[in-house]
Amino acid sequence: IRGKNIYVAVGGYPEISIKDAREHAFKIIQELKTAVEAYGERFLTHSKMTFNELVDEYEKSVLSTGVKRSANTDLSKIRKYLRPLLGDKKLAGMTEADILSYLYALDLKPATRNRHLALIKAVFTWAIRMGYTNRSPALYIKALPEVTSDRRAMDDSQLQCWMEVCECWRNGKPDHEALALLMFLALTGLRLGETRHLRLEDVDWSRKVITLRHTKNGKLRRVPVCDKAFVLLTEQRQHLGDEGWVFPGKGTDNPVAEPRRLQKRLCEAAGIPPFTIHEMRHTFATKLIESGADIHTVKDLLGHSTIKVTELYLHASPARYHEVVNRAMG
Repeated sequence: IRGKNIYVAVGGYPEISIKDAREHAFKIIQELKTAVEAYGERFLTHSKMTFNELVDEYEKSVLSTGVKRSANTDLSKIRKYLRPLLGDKKLAGMTEADILSYLYALDLKPATRNRHLALIKAVFTWAIRMGYTNRSPALYIKALPEVTSDRRAMDDSQLQCWMEVCECWRNGKPDHEALALLMFLALTGLRLGETRHLRLEDVDWSRKVITLRHTKNGKLRRVPVCDKAFVLLTEQRQHLGDEGWVFPGKGTDNPVAEPRRLQKRLCEAAGIPPFTIHEMRHTFATKLIESGADIHTVKDLLGHSTIKVTELYLHASPARYHEVVNRAMG
């Protein structure tokens, strides 16, 4: 093209027939010609770029700006998976088959693979906009079907046993802040990430309302808390003061680390199944519904973006239906 030789590997024989290779080569030539017309000589330089080099630019221009909330998880995917498996491939030669092979090589759940696909699509969408390429090999790849897992929730006796262990351990264990965090999550149904980043300055002590700034959608959210949760906040204030993290980490300026292993040990000590931290949120939602709260109130308290997400909790609460049918049938 314009006096330059462009070399692209299309596969090996006998996996790819000579006829298929020729057709594939013709398609690539047409794409390169179109790209040259659209982007000029700049594209010829970028056609030699590897996926690793593209990702370098994406990290500098997008992920390091602090704008994208998923930047840390995206960087982790790039470091652990994308670079080792796709990094050496030339952009000009990357195909849909390369992306599919990558996705199916991951020993991960469909939902997690879909997050990887979304990241790859985002990288190529940005690359097209910046003129590094004129196509995305992931464009026509559809997300995998995701199986919704059962939304488990503790029953009243399990929650009581769990709370009793928490209270006991708070008096003698070194994990005071992590235990306080877990108890607060159980009493509010909040997400772990938004609660870890709660600050004492974000508590309205007169109205018993907290302001969440580190939310899933990036929007401020104000949430009233129950009396038990407010007592816990007050106890944190008494030994921490009026400023800083409500649940601080040990010897650092960061909030407490995610206490997932501690949660597992708590469940073992309480003699109950190993409920995850997120299932504490399910427990809170289920108790709200069983207490008669309307679905819009539950949606607002949980911070769901749509009512459809909240409706999933209705199906997870059989006690709610038992009450209705018993009342109907006398």
